[in-house]
Amino acid sequence: MIRITSQTSLVEPPRWAELQRRLFVAMDRAYEPILERYVREDGSLMWPTDPDHQGIDALDDAYESFHNWPLLYLLGGNDKYLELSLREYDAITEQFSKYGSGHGHPMAVKEYEQGYDWFHQGEGYLFFYHLNLAAPHAPKNKDRSIRYAGFYLNEDPEAPNYDASLKLIRCAYSGSMGPAYRNFTGEPWAYEDWKAFYGLPFSDVTGISEIEDIRDPDKAAAMGAVMRERMSHGDVIVNLAATTMAANAFLHTGDEKYRTWVKEYVEAWMERARENGGIVPDNVGLNGRIGETMNGNWYGGYYGWTWPHGWLSVGEALLIASENVTLLTGDLAYLDFARSQIVRLADLGIEHKGTLRVPYKRGDIGLKCRYKLWIPGVLQNDDGEIVSRDGWFEFQPMDAKFPLHLWHLSQDRKDLELARRLKNNDRPEWEQVVAKPAKDLGGHDAPWASFLSGEFPDYPERILEYNLEQVAQRLKFISEDKQDPSSYTDSYLQARNPITVEGLMQLTMGAPLPAYNGGLVMATVSYWDVKRNRPGLPEDVAALVESIEPGRFKLTIVNLNASDLPRELIIKAGAYGEHRFVKARFEGRSVEIGDRQFSLLLHPSTVIRLEMEVERFAYDPSYG
Repeated sequence: MIRITSQTSLVEPPRWAELQRRLFVAMDRAYEPILERYVREDGSLMWPTDPDHQGIDALDDAYESFHNWPLLYLLGGNDKYLELSLREYDAITEQFSKYGSGHGHPMAVKEYEQGYDWFHQGEGYLFFYHLNLAAPHAPKNKDRSIRYAGFYLNEDPEAPNYDASLKLIRCAYSGSMGPAYRNFTGEPWAYEDWKAFYGLPFSDVTGISEIEDIRDPDKAAAMGAVMRERMSHGDVIVNLAATTMAANAFLHTGDEKYRTWVKEYVEAWMERARENGGIVPDNVGLNGRIGETMNGNWYGGYYGWTWPHGWLSVGEALLIASENVTLLTGDLAYLDFARSQIVRLADLGIEHKGTLRVPYKRGDIGLKCRYKLWIPGVLQNDDGEIVSRDGWFEFQPMDAKFPLHLWHLSQDRKDLELARRLKNNDRPEWEQVVAKPAKDLGGHDAPWASFLSGEFPDYPERILEYNLEQVAQRLKFISEDKQDPSSYTDSYLQARNPITVEGLMQLTMGAPLPAYNGGLVMATVSYWDVKRNRPGLPEDVAALVESIEPGRFKLTIVNLNASDLPRELIIKAGAYGEHRFVKARFEGRSVEIGDRQFSLLLHPSTVIRLEMEVERFAYDPSYG
């Protein structure tokens, strides 16, 4: 392995490097109040509060509470975060295996969701994917990964989720007990406060014209009956998030069957988009026909274009699938699957107050769009009704993460130009670090892109200061928390998680936060601490990916320790060794590398600035 040694003395530590190490210190023992106040000694959670709980919902919320703890370890954080992550995954899985689903079996069967939608499975199993990346050789991880993927490759006779001939997942709810058509026959559909923000699933149910109508139990039951009839059988677009489970198994094994399945399933949806005139449909029936159970409509599927989230869920699924198939094949052409939909929405957009607002939802023409909004910037008429045009509605600024995830992976400047075309000018999110409500405490792809483009040089300091404030606010909230545990809801612990990793991932690994509904980490570089024999940056070492261009990037690494022994680390191309370092330029020298990794020796109080030339997707990705 090629070894490079730092030679340049550090005259004055850069502020970003000091802030980076301060953030590691701030989170070093932040797990302690979580364990003391909100988790039982055996690792189980304090929700559900009823020991006889039954239902199909919220295992995902339990896992989500710890989703970024393995990433903090991966970045170089306290070993305890890996130990606790492994413990919590086991404890939560065991805990929810004791609760009934209401269908004659537990909520978790064979250590897996008995049957749930992939919008939520993706959120929950994000924790599992991160755990596998951080500790691929940990006991149980590889075995579980193979078994879990097998539920979608029909390797378990009790879980025939996939129709290999028609290339479809048979139900919007799926899992270890197979297609969960049964979930649609459970609790009656009824008005709930959260539904007031999402409108109606269908507009053709007699006597129901707006969401407030379902306060009437009879009308709610009528809507529920139509939902069961139309939504319970067949494939839906959010099932594309299941490709991560197969990709995860590939990263462990390299077995071609997983790559083949991912390609096959993604390409089936690509073909459905072509059949539908370029717009990807959100549903396909058990006979393989688009709109088969939707009166011929290509929209209306569960967690699809119409209800509840529209593009928010459709776009995440497309992004996840496009990234997964690109990672496994190295073929950047697959990114056009997600890109084409973004462009199509942009072409449908309405310019308003300097921002192109794209439609997030599609429903029947004439659908009455009158409901509460939790997303800012959605176009409304003077009377409060949400603007609709030819069946498209909820026109709003597109979240920058969609085009910028594409740009990060493609390194094609046209994707950056697309993101700028869709720039949200309602607020200065490309020029400042703006606080955003997000489960992963992220949402700052736009200012990071500005930094990488040389337009926001202070971004590293600003995002790290913001992250430090996030940690401080969460810890302060915990110290003052007086909520009665008997009143906890399923997300009680998510709201108290003090770990935030967006800034560290962007700056040190050149990586955006993964798509929250079940995406894999897509990184420019990753690190191995030689002394501690584990992933992450060594103690006192800070790193900054300063620019990313086609086939090259700039990386600065600093050893802030002035008196200790040298720090040695191995730098790997990509999160999974999928890229090949061609050469490194530094301090007037050029070194041929020709490998997926190299060693770097950092003497005390030194800095090295590397210009790396990279051949992308030169190798099969692997956890190895």
